[in-house]
Amino acid sequence: MVPESSGKQNADDDSLLGRRTYLKLGGATLAALALGAGSASAKQYPYALVVDGTNTSEPTEYVFEVSDEIQKVSADSTDSSSDSVSGGRVEGTVTDGIDAYEFSGEITGFRFDGPALVKYGDNPKDIVEHTIEVVSTENPSELTYEFTTTGEATKIFNDTKNSAEEKNDSVSQNSDGTWSVQGYTGNGYGDSFKFKGEITEFSPATGPFKLLIDGQEVDPSEFSSAPAEPTDDATPTGPAIGGGDGYPNTVSPSEADYLVSSTSELVSALDNASSGDVVYVEGGAEIDVGGRELSVPSGITLASDRGINGAEGGLIYTNRNPWAMLEVQDDVRITGLQIGGPRWDWVEADDTELGIDARGRNIEIDNINGYGWGYAVVRTNDDTHIHHCHLHHNPRQGHGYGVATEGSDNPIIEYNLFDHNRHSVQGNGGGYTIRYNLVKEGAISHVFDQHRPGGTTMKIYNNTVEVTENAFDGNRVPAVAIRGVPDDVADIRDNWFYNPVEPRDSPSGWTHESIIQVHTDDWRNVEYNNNHYGSSEPSSDIGHPR
Repeated sequence: MVPESSGKQNADDDSLLGRRTYLKLGGATLAALALGAGSASAKQYPYALVVDGTNTSEPTEYVFEVSDEIQKVSADSTDSSSDSVSGGRVEGTVTDGIDAYEFSGEITGFRFDGPALVKYGDNPKDIVEHTIEVVSTENPSELTYEFTTTGEATKIFNDTKNSAEEKNDSVSQNSDGTWSVQGYTGNGYGDSFKFKGEITEFSPATGPFKLLIDGQEVDPSEFSSAPAEPTDDATPTGPAIGGGDGYPNTVSPSEADYLVSSTSELVSALDNASSGDVVYVEGGAEIDVGGRELSVPSGITLASDRGINGAEGGLIYTNRNPWAMLEVQDDVRITGLQIGGPRWDWVEADDTELGIDARGRNIEIDNINGYGWGYAVVRTNDDTHIHHCHLHHNPRQGHGYGVATEGSDNPIIEYNLFDHNRHSVQGNGGGYTIRYNLVKEGAISHVFDQHRPGGTTMKIYNNTVEVTENAFDGNRVPAVAIRGVPDDVADIRDNWFYNPVEPRDSPSGWTHESIIQVHTDDWRNVEYNNNHYGSSEPSSDIGHPR
């Protein structure tokens, strides 16, 4: 905890320019400010003081003196040139920034006037706060990164395009007192964090991004613990649509807290694992859970080796009809697995089953091969993130979804490969973001769906839908069908639809254009812009990343 006090003064206080009495400190006040000044210390500058005027438009003027030595350690201010250090005395002004000093000895005098906060502590590196921004420079692109700091790291949420995210970015303290940040961004966006101390590691060393510290661009290889890998022009650099080979964010078996290869081992591991643990299904294992409905507790990572050296990933499957085979709680990640159900070919309505029920919040499902489910591979909650998965062969009449978003508000579905589903994505009154996906031939009906009354906010962009006809009867099918009127908007843009028939001037029920709106005679809260129709290849900014 760093003590702080406001520099704002009462109207009858004297100012630094003559209105305010110079403050002489001593006794208990001096001891508190110096935090132990006078005790033996091996450090030359064991104490720090920061005048923090971040986001202030009015200047704060200050003077302070110490009995020994002072030096400035950082300045991020519009008027830092006005600061001076002479012997044991500092005079300065700060506006919309910070001035930080380290010193030895005792504070013998201090005064300030303005809205800044004054912070002081006994570790200069821990008291000074810095910013780090990781900003992608290409669109489309994706970036997974991580870094370590010696002091506390926190997310910045008010930096518009470069704001950190609750879901994709994580911050945690390590057992040795350092802090680790792991993040995911791309497509011209970025993430921002505050941190204290120093950055000791950052990866990757190169890529389609820039790294800024306190607003200044730096070379990320300066923080790399190993030299950058040589570039191989033959190595794929794309976004690994559908996961598997080339997917960068796999989990290694060495990270496992529980390594399982049988039903009993899996059940026992899920019963005993604690938040933060990794339950790992051995590569090549095939675990038949029968009719069991297993709960994946909060904070667990359930993983296998899909995409590592060409591995397919361990298989968890059933020939029964569970609802659901995996019931997933808050803050869970499921990655690198095969999730198999009892279906493959088209079936009429009968018993049905669900693979993964994402019941909690902040759930990530990535790099899985999911197939064979009468209802859906995944049913989402409000903020489930489903990416880099291959979701296929879910062809049941009336259901048969790769992803069922139901009434959830903001699931993100991206970089997936879909084929042979009745609908690749279904909605039932909520909203979703569907982007950067590739949908191959084999659909039984329209591809992206929203049920009546029409949902809330749907964003469908930069997808490629190769489906043009119903695999069951050969009739032409839409890529997008909005049933009813969205409360906000269905924004459909920059997609590549192989269906060559463009939307009608006015909707007319269940027709077969690439985009349709049903149960209305006018386009209402549905916008479609800059989509490409037909199988001829458009420019690279249209459709899925390729």
